[in-house]
Amino acid sequence: MIKSIMKTFSALIILIFTVSLISCSPEEITYESLVQNGLNSGERVDSLFLGYYFGMHRDDFHIKSWEMNKEEKMTGLTKIEYKFDQLKSRATMTFYPTFVDDLIAAMPVTYGYDAWAPWNEEFWPENLLQDLIEFYEEEYDTRFSYVLLPFVNEYAYVSVEGNREIRMYKNSENTVMVEFIDLSVLNPLES
Repeated sequence: MIKSIMKTFSALIILIFTVSLISCSPEEITYESLVQNGLNSGERVDSLFLGYYFGMHRDDFHIKSWEMNKEEKMTGLTKIEYKFDQLKSRATMTFYPTFVDDLIAAMPVTYGYDAWAPWNEEFWPENLLQDLIEFYEEEYDTRFSYVLLPFVNEYAYVSVEGNREIRMYKNSENTVMVEFIDLSVLNPLES
């Protein structure tokens, strides 16, 4: 009898504890709140990668890219390819900016592991996405949240620091898209 009462009492305590944990869980993070908090911070974050930055003039972008081409660090000028060696295996970055008034306002980048193959699961985009999240969280000292993008009704990993949004998602059967967006110029919530 006493054992039965103790089991019931223990189960009740566990139930109360579980309910209290659920009710104290933090608010759900939304894309809108990330953007609002970033823009309200007043912080300006323009750095992208390889010396490119938001607000860089189109001519300066082409000069820098041409110089890196001559140094054989990348190939292309209107579709740039760069060999990225900072993950578990070499990947290729392909990018070209979006300009607004001849200034960089966004930088869409596709990544694909060079060793990708349909039978090589280690290099599938789902794994690449996780590897990129880890890399970017460390490199940019940020955190990514998995949120619904209301303007496309799809989920993505998003980080917002001031005006700089970094958005990541699986792009195809072998690539991941990473989009850098200057929210002070291209705010998808205002479209």
